[in-house]
Amino acid sequence: MWVAYAVGCSAGLMVIGQLVPFAKRVGACGNASGRILSGWMSDKLGRINVLRTMIGISMLAMPVLYAVGGDVALLHATIFVVYWCYGTQLSVNGAACSDFWGTKNAGVNYGMLFTAWGVAGIIGSRIGGVLYDKYHNYQAAFYTAAAMAAVALVCELLAKRPAAKQSAA
Repeated sequence: MWVAYAVGCSAGLMVIGQLVPFAKRVGACGNASGRILSGWMSDKLGRINVLRTMIGISMLAMPVLYAVGGDVALLHATIFVVYWCYGTQLSVNGAACSDFWGTKNAGVNYGMLFTAWGVAGIIGSRIGGVLYDKYHNYQAAFYTAAAMAAVALVCELLAKRPAAKQSAA
């Protein structure tokens, strides 16, 4: 879960770091929608199912984001989707953490899992900046973000709730 959280958020932050100057409002709406509505969806469909779905959508949306750059309406719609997927990770991982390890130590457990977001904040935007500096366009950053989302998706597909400990009788 930690690797998926770190890599998935890195992908989102990489793109957000490149888009923020011209997409603040659309991105904020997408992010907030992802946090609220994906939280609701995770209550109905399961935490890991929603994380897998949204990371998969993110993986597909990243290269689309680059491809639709010349069409303002499609660009804004895709930005909304990318930010939705990013916001999903921030709300649903906390609940998934409690599902996996219980609520007794939820604060500490999620605090440890949340360090993945901190790592993502460091590496995501830096990778995007390095790729832009190297290639002088955003294509490499968006395709790298898609590859990072694919890694996160594989990690989420491998995530399994730990078996409950049986008490000695």
